[in-house]
Amino acid sequence: MINFRNFIGFDIYNFNLIKGDSNESHSLYSSHSTWDSKEDFINWTKSDAFRLAHKNAAQHRDLYLGPPDFEGFEVVF
Repeated sequence: MINFRNFIGFDIYNFNLIKGDSNESHSLYSSHSTWDSKEDFINWTKSDAFRLAHKNAAQHRDLYLGPPDFEGFEVVF
């Protein structure tokens, strides 16, 4: 887990890159981050910092089975 405070202008409390099961064709990875608010996360995805962090993602397209699927969750209690 990585703990950030004021991560490129936004508050992110932790980030985890998680590896799941692997088989002959692929390994499953997921990322998990906790933000101060949903609005902070959405604003980050529209920022120059986001574009910079993801600028080379297409170069590794051959490593992926497909585009990422975003799943967002909010704390219930």
